[in-house]
Amino acid sequence: MQRSLQAPLALVLTAILFLAVNVLSNATLYSARFDLTQDRLYTLSQGTRNVLAKLNEPVRLQFFFSERLAKNVPGAQVYGQRVRDMLKEFEANSGGNLQLEIIDPEPFSEAEERASNLGMRGLGAQSGEKFFLGLAAANMVDGQEVIPFFTQDREQFLEYDLTQLISKLSTIKKPKIGVISGLPLDIGKGGIEALMRGEIKPFMLYQQMRETFDVEMLTGQFAGIDDAFNVVLIVQPKEMDALTRYAIDQYVLRGGRVIAFTDPVSEVGKPMSRSKNPLTDRDAFSPSSSMPELYRAWGVEMDPNYIVADRAFGQRVMVDNLGEQQDTTYVAWLGLREAALQQGDPVTGELSYVTMAMAGHLKKLPDATTQFTPLISSSTDAALIEATMKLRRAPNPIDLLRGFEPSGERYVMAARLSGDAPSAFPNGAPQLPADASPELSESYKALRPHLTKSQQPINVIAIADTDLWDDNWWVEISEYRGERVAVPTADNANLVMAAIENMTGSGDLISLRSRSKSTRPFLVVQELMRAAESRYLEEEERLKTELQATEQRLAQMERPEAGMPKPDGGAGESLVTPEQEAEIHRAREQIAMTRKALRNVQHSLRSDVEALEDRLRFINIALSPFLVGVAALLLAQLREQRRKSRRAQWRGKTSAPAGGAQ
Repeated sequence: MQRSLQAPLALVLTAILFLAVNVLSNATLYSARFDLTQDRLYTLSQGTRNVLAKLNEPVRLQFFFSERLAKNVPGAQVYGQRVRDMLKEFEANSGGNLQLEIIDPEPFSEAEERASNLGMRGLGAQSGEKFFLGLAAANMVDGQEVIPFFTQDREQFLEYDLTQLISKLSTIKKPKIGVISGLPLDIGKGGIEALMRGEIKPFMLYQQMRETFDVEMLTGQFAGIDDAFNVVLIVQPKEMDALTRYAIDQYVLRGGRVIAFTDPVSEVGKPMSRSKNPLTDRDAFSPSSSMPELYRAWGVEMDPNYIVADRAFGQRVMVDNLGEQQDTTYVAWLGLREAALQQGDPVTGELSYVTMAMAGHLKKLPDATTQFTPLISSSTDAALIEATMKLRRAPNPIDLLRGFEPSGERYVMAARLSGDAPSAFPNGAPQLPADASPELSESYKALRPHLTKSQQPINVIAIADTDLWDDNWWVEISEYRGERVAVPTADNANLVMAAIENMTGSGDLISLRSRSKSTRPFLVVQELMRAAESRYLEEEERLKTELQATEQRLAQMERPEAGMPKPDGGAGESLVTPEQEAEIHRAREQIAMTRKALRNVQHSLRSDVEALEDRLRFINIALSPFLVGVAALLLAQLREQRRKSRRAQWRGKTSAPAGGAQ
């Protein structure tokens, strides 16, 4: 072959090889990747692999993706490919039990009609056509599940949504959950009025429970609980009658499992008000809930007169302080991070952030026969605050922080109770009320023999807060074509669902929920802000005391004395001497100076926080790239020096023979 043809031919062969490698990799290596993220968000979790391994029948997946129209929808093409790749990853790990079909529903085609019939929700594109990005799944019997549209807001929950969908189709019978609640979990905060208007919006956490479990509300009076219930949830119970308490007692002693949510001050239990703002609403009342007899039998107590305040885990809120908005720590509203969550328990071990409000504390009784295992605890920078009427109505976060004195003790807000327990009703079942309904009478007649102690170790989880159920505390909800889309901001739902799954013996989805971390607080920044806030509050308190004393002194000097004649000869107004007038003038000047100093203190706090933010911004935006650039230049200079050194050595070696010959 002529040398002149070798170079062009090599280029052609290189181009062909490059194209072949790309085509081959796209066809066979679509899911190959290195996952370098901290939480391994792009790797199938063990929970997903367990669900796929348990598939005992084929499941057909139909993925509707309008790939051509995706180019006209911002971000849709990339996200659609992300969903498709994840589905292929599921299919590859299913042992052949997942059958994936990818469909591009062209406008006005049979595929588009099929997508609509299966419940897909098309998004209107600029051309007037419908853009589809949804999934329909069906098993070999009659089970069918649908994700109408994959919204990018839930991208971080993609694996969980897909695994949950497959888990529903592979589960023959859902665990049965009974719910006893004084809250309108099933119809929403609007209550009966919203129900009559047809505006039902269930609590999002309750809605998620309905999607995963067979949930039944236990209402009215009853004397017994069916053993068919795998778990019974008690949420904000209000004045349960004796027979209902007896039914719960006997259900637990027979081996039934209970998760109880009680609260000394419940924000979510407040009546609906116009302002809907717990910081400013002074007419709303926060009811409390407790189960003293049952808790006592289970070896624990919750004092309904105190709440847990925690400066380390207090949430940041904006409040009005002397007419100005101030960012402060609300010690009664808690954002509990991993340090507060028991890492050795499957319920809390995979969680990262749980929110609570005015939570109570649980304490093991000295004579308890059960084991008390803390699940959620405060920091040592915490204290108990009396649940006074002012605290129940509209507490002032700044006043709570100013008078805060930590006890150095860790307070338990959620605990697991296990072991042998006696009955809360040692004398047997309560008497049937004279006005009992026929249904209650029949239930009473069917009661089993009374148990005085547990037949097997009890299994109860007690949580001293009900506000974690409130949508406002853990999730952002948006409406999409009549359907609510939830984007969690905290692990509250993960906590409840993990507790239920743990009680029912199903934990494959727990690891998936724990990966849904949407809140990553700047812990160092928050600690610096709390320290600065504590320092400035002391100075603010001193200035406020000084201001109040000066204003009282001025008021006394300006108060007219009875019987003193007016300048015009009348009565009722005092004559002010020049010395008194000078003293009044000095007092007013002192008040003005004190107010100015107080504003300077508040301004200094904001300035320190802003300066800290500016420093962090500089470090992230300017300093880090600058240091990387300097390191690169130094490395390049070092390499250049090494190259020069090697060249000098090589020249010395090559010139040595010539010099020796001379």
